[in-house]
Amino acid sequence: MSCPFWFQLIKQWREQGMGQYGVSFPFLAGAISRQFGGDIDEGFIKGMMQEIIDNPTPGYYCEVRWCGNIDEPVASIEPTEAIKNKSIQAQFTSNGEPSLAFTSDLMSMFTLNCENKEDCLEKLIARALEKAGQNLFSKNNGVFGNFTDKEIRFIEDVYSKSKST
Repeated sequence: MSCPFWFQLIKQWREQGMGQYGVSFPFLAGAISRQFGGDIDEGFIKGMMQEIIDNPTPGYYCEVRWCGNIDEPVASIEPTEAIKNKSIQAQFTSNGEPSLAFTSDLMSMFTLNCENKEDCLEKLIARALEKAGQNLFSKNNGVFGNFTDKEIRFIEDVYSKSKST
């Protein structure tokens, strides 16, 4: 089964020990733009999010939670059957299956303060655009900046592997 680059990037982040939970949305937008081109504007970010919502990989969904380590929302890839054991507050579905789900901690008044899934999605898009639109993709030591050399190697490695599957 061929999995899209965004899926592999998010999934491999944790599997390769790059982080504990997942990637930030500025990171994801920057990595996609780096490999496929395109100006990172509102349309780019909305398109990226719509792709995640509309085209989940069978057996998996994208979970968005708050990461206390970087104090940002992050995306992780989780098996669909695991959703029943998670504290999911709202979700988008595709063909009756969860595709993009938001945890309670992400939607709480202490983090994104979302009313519903649409509100949460709009806030994620705005947050991602605020940083990625300025070429600030990676948060290290509490500050957003460009990709580190290690992150560039990671992105390129995931991309080359995704092309061969």
